[in-house]
Amino acid sequence: MTKDEYRRRWAGIARTATVGALVGAVGGAIVGASSLLGDEGFSTGASLIFGGGFGAVLGALFGVGTGAVGGCLAVHVVRRHAGLARVLLTLSSGVLIALATVWSLGPDAAQLGWVVLAAAVASTAAWFCAPWCLRPLRTADLPA
Repeated sequence: MTKDEYRRRWAGIARTATVGALVGAVGGAIVGASSLLGDEGFSTGASLIFGGGFGAVLGALFGVGTGAVGGCLAVHVVRRHAGLARVLLTLSSGVLIALATVWSLGPDAAQLGWVVLAAAVASTAAWFCAPWCLRPLRTADLPA
């Protein structure tokens, strides 16, 4: 692997991790704040600050990990099969965020809707962001 190809691979992985962190932070903030709203121990402001802040940090951490894993899978196939790379990124993001949501909320059947919603949002975000995330390798003039 040449130095340029190595740099391009890391650029694609860094882009997927960045998008994952941003989407994870927003989603985590929304879920964290909404989970504390209406709790008698927290005022509305405290729910937004503590629940939203903690949720954003936790969501960003899960998002970085998910984006990095999806990016690692996708960059290996992007030059030969761009569509497959996009599908890999989308599926891995949905599955990993679903697992993170189950771990965070618990394996209760009542939480299934939140798990499905989180996986759907992560998959949709990955699908739409994939062309930008994987562009460093797709535009490379390197042999396959």
